[in-house]
Amino acid sequence: MIHRFFYYSFFLFICSGVSISAQTYFEINDFDVDRDKLTILGDVMINQDKLSITPDIPQQKGACWYAKGKIDLSIGFDTEFTFLIEKNSAGKHGDGFAFVIQNSSPNAIGHSGAGLGYDGISNALVLEFDTYDNHEGSRNHVNLSVYSTAKQRFVKIATVHEIPEITDGSAHFARVEYKNGFLSFFLDSYLFPILSTKIDIAEAIGSNDHLAWMGFTAATSHHSSAHNLLNWSMNEKLKPPPDIAVEKIEVVKAKKVEVHSRKLRIRVWDDHQIDGDIISLKYNDDWIVTELKLTAEPKEMTLTLTGFKAFLTLYANNLGLMPPNTAAISIFDGKSTQKIVLNADMRTSEALELVYVGEE
Repeated sequence: MIHRFFYYSFFLFICSGVSISAQTYFEINDFDVDRDKLTILGDVMINQDKLSITPDIPQQKGACWYAKGKIDLSIGFDTEFTFLIEKNSAGKHGDGFAFVIQNSSPNAIGHSGAGLGYDGISNALVLEFDTYDNHEGSRNHVNLSVYSTAKQRFVKIATVHEIPEITDGSAHFARVEYKNGFLSFFLDSYLFPILSTKIDIAEAIGSNDHLAWMGFTAATSHHSSAHNLLNWSMNEKLKPPPDIAVEKIEVVKAKKVEVHSRKLRIRVWDDHQIDGDIISLKYNDDWIVTELKLTAEPKEMTLTLTGFKAFLTLYANNLGLMPPNTAAISIFDGKSTQKIVLNADMRTSEALELVYVGEE
C-alpha cells in the first residue's frame, strides 16, 4: 500500500566529522576528496566538493555508482543525500535525476532526456525526481519504478505530486529506508515519509544473492539543469547478536534526554575499570552496534531521529569480570553534549528515551 503525506518542515544537515559506527557503510561529504569511492560515467563532473550528475547543458546524461562494492539488501539499509538543482541558462528545467538500485552492471548508463540516465538499464529500481512534465500531471514530482523483464520496460509503482518545489534553487535532502520488506522515502522532513510501499527489492531487480549497485543517474534534453549532489551516506542494517534473547530481557527506562537536532553523534565507552564488558546497542528496532568490547577509547556513530522520540537500549553480551556491564554514553546534538551511564546484565537492560524538542 502506498501512503502519501504532506510536506511538513525543511531541515538541512550536512554531516561533519568521521563516523566509525559498525553500521556506517560509507559517508561522502566532499566528492573531490572521495572521488575514488565512485564510478563516474557520461557527463558527470566533480565541481570542488559537489558532484554534478549533469551540468546545465542540453542533451547530457550521467551516472555514478558506489565503486567499493555492491550493497547488501538482505537485512536492509538507510541512505541519505542532499541535492541541489540549479539553472543558469534560460528556459525550463529538465529533465531530472534518479536514485537507482540496479543489478545490471557497475558501468551501467541509460538514455538522455526523459530517460533521466536510467532508462535503458535493466534489473533496476529507481526513485525518480522529475522536473519536466511529459504528460505526467506536473513538472515537479517523484516516481518509484521498477524494470519489468516481461514488459521490457520500467513500470511505475507510485507517483507523488504533493512534494516541495525541488527546482527552487535551494538544497533539499532525501532519505530512503529499506527494512522488513518495506521501502520508505522522506523528502525535506524526518517526520513522515512521502511514500512507503512493501517490496522485495532483490527479487524485483533479479538479484539472487541480494546484492546490488547503488547510485544516481540524471539527464537533460533541449531543456536542462545542473543536477548536483552535496553529500551522500549509507548505513547497513546489522544482524541481531546471536547470544541475546531480547524477548526474555526486561527493558527499563533509565533517563529521558531532550535533544535539539534530529542528527545525533553518539559515543560509547567504559569510563570505569576495564573488565571485558561486551555490549550491543539497539536504536528502536535496529541494532547499531553488536558485540562491542568496551574500552576507554570511545566508539562513535551518527544517528537520525526520524520521529519525535526514540529509545537507545544497552544489552549485555557477557557480564565481564564485575557485573553488571556498564557503558558511558555521550549524546551531542550540535549544541551540547549530555553524558549518561547505562547498565545491563543478562536479565535487565537500561534504555535512554531520546526526545526531539525542536531547534533552539
